[in-house]
Amino acid sequence: MPLAAARELLAAAERGGFALPAFNASTPAMALGVLDAAEALRAAVLLQLNAGNAEAMGGLEAAAAYLRALAADAGVPVGIHLDHGADAAVLRRAVDAGFTSVMFDGSTLPYEQNVRETRVARATVAAGGVALEAELGHVGGGEPGVVTSETELTDPILAAAFVAATGVDALAVSVGTAHGRAGTVDIALLREIRRRTEGLPLVLHGGSGVRPDALAAAVSAGVRKVNISREIHRAVAAALARSLRGDAEDPRPALAVARSEVAAVARARIEALGAAASAT
Repeated sequence: MPLAAARELLAAAERGGFALPAFNASTPAMALGVLDAAEALRAAVLLQLNAGNAEAMGGLEAAAAYLRALAADAGVPVGIHLDHGADAAVLRRAVDAGFTSVMFDGSTLPYEQNVRETRVARATVAAGGVALEAELGHVGGGEPGVVTSETELTDPILAAAFVAATGVDALAVSVGTAHGRAGTVDIALLREIRRRTEGLPLVLHGGSGVRPDALAAAVSAGVRKVNISREIHRAVAAALARSLRGDAEDPRPALAVARSEVAAVARARIEALGAAASAT
């Protein structure tokens, strides 16, 4: 089916009270496994990657073309998202390559600079009709291709001012999770941010390490997109380590196992986020 517009997917998540599963798929096995799960559960999903991880698939433009082709063949709505865009030049490339949404990450910048540069990002993507996600506060931890520092929780009052000043379509918030590590979720803080930002779709980064019950609580508090990366990367690495023998000459059987392992992980996260049967 046609590539799905991210704004429409977020609006559907808001209407349905679920969170859009967003999987960082930096290899074909990851992307295909995610789509296997999405089609089995009739779930809308985002396939996403950051500019650094895109190099594993031939670069930003090549990765976008591949993911767009997969989305066009999928039987469920699929959008493609650039995660952690560092500057306007990368965002412009992503828009030109056909991403349906992008994230500008100014979370390590001072607040006023983050506002200014997010406004530039908004102007950069507006002509292409592309949805913009930004981050306030900072989700720490570690993820390849992502600049991180110490965790800084999101201030709800600043979040309201930031959203009013930038006009973003979704806001990534720091409420206790971490990139690449298990984390907790401060549900009370989430609810206050959601109240202050008047129902704007909130985004949870570092979703891989969060328990299913905590994810469900985050969704009920207003999270409408959750990023999952570490779990599917680990699933592929573990499957290849188990399946490839020292004398192996053909990696394809091992890659098929990896795809199946990713699908199992993706199914569990789709169900935890309430996104099963969300395809329309």
